[in-house]
Amino acid sequence: MTARRPLLAATLALGLLAGCSRNAPPPASQPSESGGTPPAQTDKPATETPTPPPADTPPAGSNAAETAATQQSATYYVRDSGIRCIAPPCPAFIATRVDKPDEDGLQVTELDLNALGLSQEKVDSLMEATHTAPGIKVEAILGIGASVGPAGHAKILRISRVLDSK
Repeated sequence: MTARRPLLAATLALGLLAGCSRNAPPPASQPSESGGTPPAQTDKPATETPTPPPADTPPAGSNAAETAATQQSATYYVRDSGIRCIAPPCPAFIATRVDKPDEDGLQVTELDLNALGLSQEKVDSLMEATHTAPGIKVEAILGIGASVGPAGHAKILRISRVLDSK
């Protein structure tokens, strides 16, 4: 009976990986030699892949007010959401506006700290500070990224200044 447990664990792990893999488009059908119908002609070559939208392009269906709101700098408390996902994008952070503490926080998938030019040690220290209440206080702009997985578009908080990291 002990030999079955590793086999069961391996089967479950492979099933999980297979279930989370990205579906590839079906291959183009080839006409058969015995007079099959040829595939429909397209203007694009079959090897061309669709280009993703630019990183700051809002998702289809978003309104102009949402787009304008994502381009304004605001002050947020950013804390770890405690959510861990198998497939991206994962809302790993909660960003709550300082001036609107009664509102629900925004679920953010990524913190962009590139504008700060910090060392890796300081970045690690800031990430660790997100695990404490109320988190880190930052000035940032909310951006919408490209669709990176089955959950849709990424919400990126582009941090321009750290106000308090306790």
